[in-house]
Amino acid sequence: MRYVAATLVASALAALPAPAPGASEFAAPTEYQVKAAFLYNFAKFVEWPDAQPRAPFVIGVLGDDPFGPVLDQTVTGKTVLSRPLAVRRLADAADAPQVDILFIAASERARLPEVLRRLRGANVLTVGDTENFVGRGGMVGFRIAGNTVRFDINLREATRAGLRISSQLLRLAGRVVPVEEPR
Repeated sequence: MRYVAATLVASALAALPAPAPGASEFAAPTEYQVKAAFLYNFAKFVEWPDAQPRAPFVIGVLGDDPFGPVLDQTVTGKTVLSRPLAVRRLADAADAPQVDILFIAASERARLPEVLRRLRGANVLTVGDTENFVGRGGMVGFRIAGNTVRFDINLREATRAGLRISSQLLRLAGRVVPVEEPR
C-alpha cells in the first residue's frame, strides 16, 4: 500500500506545472496545485463506461473557481485514456452532465443537493472540498489533515453513476462509504 500511495503522490506531484521563472524550485505546492494534480490523477484510476476515445476528457469546475490558472497548467498537453484533457468552467449545473470529472466549488454549497440531483444517471465523477462532501452525496471529497490534502470516497454514489474506482485509489482514501451500508 505504501508503494501505491507513493506512486499516486509522485504522479500527482509530477503533474504539477513547472515553477515560474525566478520562483524557488523548492517551494511547497499550494493546496490547489495539489488538488489539481489529484484531479488529473483521479482520471487514471476511474473507469468510465462508454468512453469516447476521440472526444476530449473534460474536467469541469462549477462555481467560483479556486484553481485559477493552476488546473489548466496541470493538464495542458496531457492525455487520459488516449483522450486530450480539457478544462471547462461552468456557470450552470445544467452543463455538468457533459463533463467527465466535475469539481463543485464551495460557492455551490447551498445548491449541492440540486447539482447532484441533476447528475443522477450521468457518468460524472463529482469532486468537492466542502465539509462532509461525500456524506452529502458527492463521490470524492477533499479535506485537509494537518498540512496534507487527503480525500474520502463515496463508493455507493460512484457505483450508481456507473463508475468503477480502482482498488488502488480506494486504499488511499481516508474514508470509503461502501456500496451498501453495513447493518
